[in-house]
Amino acid sequence: MNDRKGPVIPPSNPPKTCDKCQGRGWVDKCCSSIYRDNRCSLCDGKGFDAGGKECHACKGTGLIETRTVDRDPCPICGGAGVYPVPPSMGAWQYAYQPGRKQ
Repeated sequence: MNDRKGPVIPPSNPPKTCDKCQGRGWVDKCCSSIYRDNRCSLCDGKGFDAGGKECHACKGTGLIETRTVDRDPCPICGGAGVYPVPPSMGAWQYAYQPGRKQ
């Protein structure tokens, strides 16, 4: 059974820290979206301030953009954190292990 996630390169090249993920084994995946329940905290969703002027934070919409950050395995090293991935390296040694408590 092969527990490998990323590409396997012959050991002729010594592994170095992956440039794409800086050895973390993961890359950020950012998404932004606007929902009704994400009211602007500055104007409390009204769209204007106490003086009646348009809220500068939400531009009068009463809503703010919410960003969520998720982690995906690095597409270059496959989550190992080094590249080329040594053939002897098992998946349990990879830097990207989202289920592991840190």
